Amino acid sequence: MKFIRLRVANYRGVTAAEVTFGPAGITLVQGPNEAGKTSLGEAIGLLFDYLDSSKHRNIEAIKPVHRDEGPEIELQAESGPYAFTYFKRFLKKPETTLTVTRPKSENRTGREAHERAEAILRETLDIDLWKALIIQQGDAIHQPNLTKQASLSRALDKAAGGRPADPREEGLFDAVLEEYLRYYTERGTERKDLAEARKALTDAYAEVARIQKAIRDLDHDIERAASLQRELGQIKKQEEELTKERAAHTASLEEIGILENALSEARLKLKSAQQSEQIAHRDKEARQGLIGAADKAAKAHADIEESGVMSLAALNQAESKLKDAQTAFDESDRKRKGADALAVLRRADFDYYNNRLHFEQLRERKSRIDHARKNAAQAEEILARNSVDSRALKSIQDAERGLLTANAQLQTGAPSVLLRGLADCHLSVDDAEVSLSKGEVRTISVADTSRLSIPGVLDIEITAGASAEGLTRKVEAARRALGDACAKAGVSTPDDARKACDDRREAMRHVESKAQAEKENLRDLTYEELDRRLRGLEQSVPEYLARRVAEPPMCPDLESAKKERARAEALHHETVSQWESDREQLDAARSVRDVWNTKHQESRVQLDLLAKDLKNACDNLERARQSVTDDALETSLTNAVQAVASEEAGVRAAETSLKAKNPDKVKALAETAKGSLHTAQNRRNAAHTELTEVQTRLKIHGEEGLHEKLHGAQTRLDHLAADHASLLRRASSAKCLFETMREERDKARRAYVAPLKEKIEHLGRLVFDDSFQVDISEDLLIVSRTMNDITVPFDCLSGGTREQLSLIFRSACSMIVAKDGGAPLILDDTLGYTDPGRLRLMGAVLAKAAKECQIVIFTCVPDRYGNVGEATVVALT
Repeated sequence: MKFIRLRVANYRGVTAAEVTFGPAGITLVQGPNEAGKTSLGEAIGLLFDYLDSSKHRNIEAIKPVHRDEGPEIELQAESGPYAFTYFKRFLKKPETTLTVTRPKSENRTGREAHERAEAILRETLDIDLWKALIIQQGDAIHQPNLTKQASLSRALDKAAGGRPADPREEGLFDAVLEEYLRYYTERGTERKDLAEARKALTDAYAEVARIQKAIRDLDHDIERAASLQRELGQIKKQEEELTKERAAHTASLEEIGILENALSEARLKLKSAQQSEQIAHRDKEARQGLIGAADKAAKAHADIEESGVMSLAALNQAESKLKDAQTAFDESDRKRKGADALAVLRRADFDYYNNRLHFEQLRERKSRIDHARKNAAQAEEILARNSVDSRALKSIQDAERGLLTANAQLQTGAPSVLLRGLADCHLSVDDAEVSLSKGEVRTISVADTSRLSIPGVLDIEITAGASAEGLTRKVEAARRALGDACAKAGVSTPDDARKACDDRREAMRHVESKAQAEKENLRDLTYEELDRRLRGLEQSVPEYLARRVAEPPMCPDLESAKKERARAEALHHETVSQWESDREQLDAARSVRDVWNTKHQESRVQLDLLAKDLKNACDNLERARQSVTDDALETSLTNAVQAVASEEAGVRAAETSLKAKNPDKVKALAETAKGSLHTAQNRRNAAHTELTEVQTRLKIHGEEGLHEKLHGAQTRLDHLAADHASLLRRASSAKCLFETMREERDKARRAYVAPLKEKIEHLGRLVFDDSFQVDISEDLLIVSRTMNDITVPFDCLSGGTREQLSLIFRSACSMIVAKDGGAPLILDDTLGYTDPGRLRLMGAVLAKAAKECQIVIFTCVPDRYGNVGEATVVALT
């Protein structure tokens, strides 16, 4: 199938859009978002899928949002022997028309037209395969599902050297499959009848086993009843012995409890005595702290008194040094001011000579600017006459390059004849004499028709064919384009254009040099500011001489003025240094005086504070001694220590008495005896319960007639086993036949996977490298990619690589089925995940595929497809 023209109108937000597809190769439909690209690709499917009267949600979705009209779709196409134009209008004034022009004329309308179009597609096109290969927007990284595509399978069979399957063979396989499905599902799971037969047989076996087990259990219960009665007698004797042992241990535990209570009481008395001892220690430490605080306060008060006397003497000495420093600073300040005035005058003298030099330099800079402006005005006149700029020259050079390229393509693309001299000979090529030496090799390109003649021996005429004619037409078109570009620029030849462009560049250089001259000479000034400064210096320089003081006299020139300025600044620097030194000494003396003054004041304040602290410490110690004397505290501490020692002896005596009874051992034995008695009681109760249950079962099962039931169950089991064996033989035969035929069919399928793998790897090596390989599953999916001996599963590859492989896969399938008619490969905004380097290589893949099948690309980013070779470009706006 091949698209020729597609038109949509009143389609969602698109008023009208039409595409005329290239007769072969790639048609690139480009335009911005909402220009209707995706709508064009979608419209083809809707045209064939729905009647014009359909109210399906997909049809409702394309209703125009901006006008009250019905969506229209019209397609002109060729499919197999048919050439037709198919039109539909939906929703409002629905209409369907089909006009067939080949192999014979037909005109159909309404439902009849819809059904006839479906019939043509079914006859000439594998519709499922065509839809599977289409890449919709956002689906670029997914592989198509091709497992049931008959036309692809036939094409792959043919490419693998096989033959199409005989319909009778397919019918036999279907019959085997039908018989197999009576017993198993498509996944190989057993169906209900087979499972139920097996379950009935299993249940019969289970019933026989259950009755046999019941008979064995009955025999076991008889033996168990006698055993339980013997066990109950033994347990009764054990209980009596454990009861006596437990009573003896209980009496020992009561004695141990009395001793433990006595030990607890002794420990409480010891803890109380220890607390009293701690209180006595704390009271004594507090009294010693009060005595130490009083002694410390007295010592600190004496130290501060001594420090105050020393700080007063140092303060008086600092005051004397401050007065001497102030006198020296005043003298330095007077000398500094005189040196400062002299330095200002010498700087002004130097500035006068410097301004006079600056005045002359500004006058030269203004002169250079005026000269550059004059040259620039002349250059602008040249620019007004000459329009050959770099863009016009590039256009001419591109056209010239296009002509050279076309000539080169004509030379390389045209057929060539290789002449190799076996001996010295003379021949004629297109009426031109050519000499060929022995061993010499010469190649002759044939652009149209060439004649090669060996006089008196052979005359050969070589014709290039249609491809060379196309290259010749390209050469003529390139020559016309070069002439048009030269005429547009107003020149005769590319050389004239280059000379004119050089003249224009020279004029531009003069114009640009004007700006450079102004930049170099104006610097950070404007022309008006430069002129204003020049006039200002012209007035200010003479005025300085008139207002300068007479003494000291002015220097005769710039150099002497510079030296005098340096001397004055040196003197000024020297006096400033001395002034700063004297000021620092004055500040230092003032700082020393302030430090000693602060220290003296602080010592006075601290003396007052420490006097109060000393009084408070003495008062606190006196009050504490009036309450409790030092001797009383010492006596209380001695008594507390003696009480602790006495209570510790009592605790040790109680612990010795308790340890002699070995309480841990007695408790462990008592606990063990208690547990053993409890265990014996539980065993007795369990044995009584079990004996009751056994005796009950013996009474019940003895009356059931188990041996008669066993005979009946065994007979039923034999019948079910025979029926199940028969059913299983039939199912196994059907399964064996089905699996054998399926294996043979899968072998054939694996054989035709090879041509698809070969085609994908051939295209993929244009994008990746020569080590590129893929693994194709029997379901016709790319399982993994291998490069440089590294194999990566398809799902683990990056989004860009999966997108590239999916597009290569679809291109390979389209190329394979193209020989049987095929269908256009429609790509809606693919390669969005692909980097710029791979875009160029994927362009080569699409260009190669387009030589065998029609490719339609819809995109809003045309730069992605700048390397697809020759293509028909349709721009939507």
